[in-house]
Amino acid sequence: MARYDEYDEDRVVVIERENGTMGIGTFLLGLAIGAGAALLFAPASGAETRQRLQDDARRAGRKVKDMTDAFGDTMADSVEKARDQFDEQVGRARDAVNARVQAVGDAVAVGREAAAQSRADLERAVADSKRAYADSRRAYREHSRRQGPDHASAPDDMVSSSGEESAGAPGEG
Repeated sequence: MARYDEYDEDRVVVIERENGTMGIGTFLLGLAIGAGAALLFAPASGAETRQRLQDDARRAGRKVKDMTDAFGDTMADSVEKARDQFDEQVGRARDAVNARVQAVGDAVAVGREAAAQSRADLERAVADSKRAYADSRRAYREHSRRQGPDHASAPDDMVSSSGEESAGAPGEG
C-alpha cells in the first residue's frame, strides 16, 4: 500500500481515456491539418498550390450544394408523402363519420315514421274503443227502456255505490 508522504516529490501523470466521443472529430481534424500541410509543403509553386486549393474548394462546395439539394429533395418528398398519407387517413375518417351520420339519420327517420304510425294506430284504437263504449251504453239504455221501469237499473259494474254511473268516456253521460 502506498502511503502519501509530504516529502514525496515524484510526479504522478494521469492519463484519461475518452470513450470515442472525440475520437472521430479528432481524427477528422488531424486529417484536415495533414492534408493542408501536405498541400503547403508540396513541391509545386505557390500559384499552382493556390489554384489547386481553389479548385478543390469549388469542387467541395459543389458537392456540399449537391448533397444539400439531394437532402432537401428527399425531405420534401418525405414531407409530401406524409402529407398525402395524412390527407388520405383524414379522408377515410371523414367518410366513415359521414356514413355513420347518414345511418343514424336514416334510423331516426325510420323511427319517426314508426312512431307516427304507432300514434295513428293508437288514436284509431282509442276512437274505436270510445265508439264501442258509446254504442254499448246506447244499446243498454234502449234495452232498459224496452224492459220497462222495473228493469231500468244498470248492472253492478256500471253503477257506483252512490248510484251514479262510474264507467264512461269523459264528456259522455
